[in-house]
Amino acid sequence: MDFREIIIKVAGELFLQMGVKDVTMDVIARKLKVSKRTIYFYFKNKDALIKAAGDKAIKEQNALNNKLLQESDNTITAILSLLKSGSELLSTINPKYFTDLQRLYPGIWRDNIQQSKIHSYKLILELLKKGKDEGNYRNEIKEEIIACIFIEQLYLITDHRIFPPDKFSIVEVYENIIINMTRGIATSKGLKLIKTLTG
Repeated sequence: MDFREIIIKVAGELFLQMGVKDVTMDVIARKLKVSKRTIYFYFKNKDALIKAAGDKAIKEQNALNNKLLQESDNTITAILSLLKSGSELLSTINPKYFTDLQRLYPGIWRDNIQQSKIHSYKLILELLKKGKDEGNYRNEIKEEIIACIFIEQLYLITDHRIFPPDKFSIVEVYENIIINMTRGIATSKGLKLIKTLTG
């Protein structure tokens, strides 16, 4: 890992832990035990570093999601694996990260969402089609429509006007969306499998 990648990794971890606003270039430099000048050699400003850290996080999450999908025996197991992985990730993120990005860096936020949606749409569409072939999801569902609904619902979890973090846990909202959407499109076979796997 070259030093540019190390900067991205450390800065990304700090952003997720503390929010974007409170993590200054000074904070990152102290954490890395280098001068700010060293960081500016690799990144022209904080915006560029936030963008790089977000791109890295999205790429890593996409790779993990693909791996979980490939390793799952069926689509219900895959959904539950994605649910567990997503819950674990969200539990480590400070809610300020989302609010700071949306308020202070709306362009980066929109770009991150767009990147994630493109990959998520393909992933969910594949899951839905495969699930219908397995008999776990109802034949009458329209995959393209359900995939879009699924994605839009998932991005509601970061809208603090709807789910204020002092009232709702982001993990709890995420889990409720996924498990209830999955149950809603499942056949009796799929529902039995969900019950078996979740106890």
